[in-house]
Amino acid sequence: MHIPVSVLNRCGDSFIAADEKREKASTRFFTDTALVCRHDHVLWIANLTSAGEKQHYALALLDRLFKHIPTQMTIGLLYDIGCQLERSCRKWSFLDNSTLSRIAFAVAVFHAYGYQWPCQIVYHPRKRDGFGLSDGEGCERLWSFLKPLIPSLRVSGVHMLFSNQFINLTLRRSLISDYLSLILKFTT
Repeated sequence: MHIPVSVLNRCGDSFIAADEKREKASTRFFTDTALVCRHDHVLWIANLTSAGEKQHYALALLDRLFKHIPTQMTIGLLYDIGCQLERSCRKWSFLDNSTLSRIAFAVAVFHAYGYQWPCQIVYHPRKRDGFGLSDGEGCERLWSFLKPLIPSLRVSGVHMLFSNQFINLTLRRSLISDYLSLILKFTT
C-alpha cells in the first residue's frame, strides 16, 4: 500500500460514502449505479438492492468488465472512494493480484479535495499518469441528463422492475458490444 493505514482510516472516516453501515437514503427505494467509460458512455448498469454506496457494486461491475477485455489491457478506475476500494481489494483479496496489477485507482476530481493530503497526492487523477483530464464524474453527468425523466418514472409498482430490466438489456446489447468491438479494433 502506498499510504499508511492511519491515513486511509482518516479518509474512510471523513466520508459518508465510505461508511457502508451508515444508511444515507431511504431503505424503501433504490436506484442504479453504472460503469461508464472515459467518454461517459454507459458500459453496464447495476440495480442497487440496498441503500448506500456499497463497494460490492463496484466490484461486480469490475468483474464484468474484466471478463470482456483482453488480459493485457489495463484500466484507470476513477471512483468516489477509490482509495478505500483499493484498500479493501488488497486487504480482503476481493480481486486477485493479476487483476489488481491491471488497475490504476484514483478518486473522482470532485471528491479528491476532501481526502487527506497523502491520499490526494497518490489518488488525485491530475497527479497520476494515464488519466489526462478525465474527472470521474461520468455517472453524475448521466444521472443529471436523466433527471427530467424522474417524475414520470417514479417507483410505483412492479412495472418498474420490468422497465429497468428492459433498459439494462437494451444498453447491454447495443452500447457494450459496439463499444468493445471498437476498442478491440483499435488495440489489435
